[in-house]
Amino acid sequence: MRDDADAVAGLISACILADGGEASTTTEEVLDDWEDLDLSTEALLVFAPDGRIAGYADVINRSNVVVSVYGYVHPEYRGRGVGAHLVGWGEDWTRERIAQAREEARVVVQHYVSAANESARRLLAGAGYVPARRIHTMAIDLGQAPPLPEWPEGLGVSTFVPRRDERAAHEAVEDAFRDVWGRPRSPFERFVRMTEHDAFDPSLWFLAWDGPEIAGLILCKLVAGQGWVDVVGVRRPWRGRGLGLALLRHAFGEYHRRGIERVGLSVDAQSVTGAPGLYLRAGMHVTKSYIQYQKELRPGVDISVRSASG
Repeated sequence: MRDDADAVAGLISACILADGGEASTTTEEVLDDWEDLDLSTEALLVFAPDGRIAGYADVINRSNVVVSVYGYVHPEYRGRGVGAHLVGWGEDWTRERIAQAREEARVVVQHYVSAANESARRLLAGAGYVPARRIHTMAIDLGQAPPLPEWPEGLGVSTFVPRRDERAAHEAVEDAFRDVWGRPRSPFERFVRMTEHDAFDPSLWFLAWDGPEIAGLILCKLVAGQGWVDVVGVRRPWRGRGLGLALLRHAFGEYHRRGIERVGLSVDAQSVTGAPGLYLRAGMHVTKSYIQYQKELRPGVDISVRSASG
């Protein structure tokens, strides 16, 4: 499996470089992504006649109503139908599972492509996809210690305790993210799988408590020697008090203490909670922009968009 991960990392790096980014994807990052995948059904490799990998795709399935396909075509093989094959595979994969979605639910398949990749954008537009959102990756360089966090009065912070905090943390994440566009509720079992990875480090999951309730949390990890923030969430009753910034600075401080020099995350550029602005205030900067393209495969009620009342 590691040989395949090496090849996929090289493919993704070549794509990033061709699209004007930094070729920084590592084998460890690919293996970390694969922790959550059933590679026999949720990933696809396309080989060129000479045996090299020409394309790769995998999927993230959210309750069978929103399926995200992450596809890559090596720059040397673009324009030869590989991208169209990956797009078709993602649609077929989603259609095969439509019967498992809630009967009334709208089902969509979506792709994330670099804003600089004009050929991929044309391909998706020609296949009936429409641009829906812009996504940023952001990073901070920790050459010096970040400012200390200023915690809202009455709140305390602790690290995640396995076999005690799973339920409370899952509910806090789902509550904090109920405003997030295009994100149906995630099951508890999927959340728990994050804590079962070999590389899971509970000392990088920080929970901010107001008495017995989690007011906010930040869930982080190390991948290939760099930091990555999977989740930053503040529940509605505690918003507007600086908790999100305090959580970020607390996590950045721990990374700096460990000698980690760079930390990244991804964010919806149109976040209704103003997340990009928060990350900018925390000292982060945009490293790359992606466009999310969507295609409706079955009309219905959009359960991935939850109302302001929850």
